[in-house]
Amino acid sequence: MDVIGENLKNLRLSLNLTRKEFVKDIIDSSYLAHIENNKNEVRAITLVKLLDQNNVSVLEFLKSYGNTEKKNEIYEEQVSRAFFNKDVNALEELLENSSYSNLIIRQVVCLMRDKLVHQEKNFSKQKKKMIKRFLLAVDHWNDDCLWIIANALEIFEADEVCGVISLISSTYTNFNKYSDRRIKLLAQIILNFLDLCLKNKTPLWKVDKVFSYMNKLPNRSIIFYEKAQVAEIQIKELCK
Repeated sequence: MDVIGENLKNLRLSLNLTRKEFVKDIIDSSYLAHIENNKNEVRAITLVKLLDQNNVSVLEFLKSYGNTEKKNEIYEEQVSRAFFNKDVNALEELLENSSYSNLIIRQVVCLMRDKLVHQEKNFSKQKKKMIKRFLLAVDHWNDDCLWIIANALEIFEADEVCGVISLISSTYTNFNKYSDRRIKLLAQIILNFLDLCLKNKTPLWKVDKVFSYMNKLPNRSIIFYEKAQVAEIQIKELCK
């Protein structure tokens, strides 16, 4: 049985709850049954909601299972939610969580917190180099790497960030095989790149290829997609 599904079941039984009581309208109880029986996977955001609702720490739930990718995804989802809600206190709490030890991702969280309080200029060169070296040392960028890039584009110089975007747009093209999460991360990277282009008044010819890539992205991540389209219009207006 899948580790997550098995332990969700054990948790539910330890709380003496029925499936309907445990899910409380987050998902259908029959879908939980499929998860518990290894017939469906549970999305990270769904797992967060289920555990939060039942007053169980997400990281404690995952601590003993050795599922590093899932731990990272859960933590990243929590950070992203706090950042989009502009909740500095939540980011501080996530940084203070000693049970999560991925140093690189925690440095990105520091940068995100600094951005919310408009102190990103205080983010040290040493920390930027640490993140860059990590990304350069990885042969293939997984979703953790894409999440780091999406939230830390500012650490790159202008030429470097163009190189990163060029690599992404030429490598990540098999959209039909990607998860919704990966599509969302790719859309977020493009949006943040276009925002940087607006701030830096980047010439239109340097951005044209990005527009082409953006228009090929499935609009499963509609929020990022629509914002990126607005940024495209603004850049073209600026360059007239």
